[in-house]
Amino acid sequence: MDKEKKESVSIKMVSATATAIESPVFKVTNNKNYIHYGEENNYPSILLEMMNQSSLHSAILKKKADMTASQGFESEDVDKKAFVSNIKGSETLDQIAYKNAYDLALYGGYCFLATWSKDKKTIARIQYMDWSKVRKVKELDDESEMANRQAEGVDFFMISSDWTQERKEKYKPEIIQGFSTEYNDATTQLVYVPMYSPGSEDTYPLPDYQACSTWIAVDTEIASYHLNSCKNGFLPSMMINLIGVPSDEETKQFERKLQEKYSGSSNASRVIITVSEDETQVPIITPIEPNSSDQRYKDLKDQVKEEIVTGHRASNVAVGIAVAGKLGGSSEVIEAEAMFQHNVINGYQNLIEKSYTRIMNFNGIEGDLELKNSITFDLDEVEEDINTENKTEDAK
Repeated sequence: MDKEKKESVSIKMVSATATAIESPVFKVTNNKNYIHYGEENNYPSILLEMMNQSSLHSAILKKKADMTASQGFESEDVDKKAFVSNIKGSETLDQIAYKNAYDLALYGGYCFLATWSKDKKTIARIQYMDWSKVRKVKELDDESEMANRQAEGVDFFMISSDWTQERKEKYKPEIIQGFSTEYNDATTQLVYVPMYSPGSEDTYPLPDYQACSTWIAVDTEIASYHLNSCKNGFLPSMMINLIGVPSDEETKQFERKLQEKYSGSSNASRVIITVSEDETQVPIITPIEPNSSDQRYKDLKDQVKEEIVTGHRASNVAVGIAVAGKLGGSSEVIEAEAMFQHNVINGYQNLIEKSYTRIMNFNGIEGDLELKNSITFDLDEVEEDINTENKTEDAK
């Protein structure tokens, strides 16, 4: 009896994994002295990557930083000027505050280093510290001095210039104490200021745009889609079926040569030439009708813009996005920026001002340290002007 011959067919399927941006997990592990900042202790890197890949998100973050601290501190008083000049530091407080504002917008918090004077009576120098390099030390339950200070409300932190290589001696995390006027034996301490977000006050803050992070990822994917469309001739326009069954290596080689020859925008409209010994070996070329993916991406782009802008508590006009059917007059722009200042930027500025005012007051300088507004108009005056304009239009 003849044995049945079974033909084995191997089909290779390649799937693209969807990117999902989820709320980070802040966890404590037994083998680490710090609290993980995300599942892989890399959530700041994820936030930074999101900023670098979404043009709209990046523009809004810069808008927030610029409006918060680009003009620096009000320092007409001689003592305040001296404090802001930060003469023993490498940067002025104006420069440091701007970096703090960027970190606050991106990560939801900021920090800086405060160095005590030799007599431990004042803060002699302030230095910027990158928020993404800092991790919070977990609470200890032993009899150590650190545990005793933690019990009294003093926080401790660990700093590494590269947390992905923390095991290497070069990047080994160093412990630093949080700022304390009572325990000032350490020359340099860390002023750590997180923005409040429900459920994370004992660990790390969530940025105020966290709810729209998925839409930021979608924005990145749309940009990637259009880039790859350009590289690949926008959409596959034909399917080539070779006669016969080549080996895996021959198939890969053919595919590689075809891509080198015909993919990419610079190879558009080239003619495909095939050579065969006879007509039975002529490859079958089947045209593929383009689908509606491109239009769906265009429609989705409008929704993505709306969701990202809303997630940042802004408006299209405030962040410089043209709105169809509206002229975008000066009064409308002024009103939008004034609302953004009132609803978002004032809170950012207050958070930064309080920490620097505390240090300034501790140094014996009275008063409050305030950041200059990047806009010089008053919201009440804007509303009054707009009402006047509307009345004038109604009277015509």
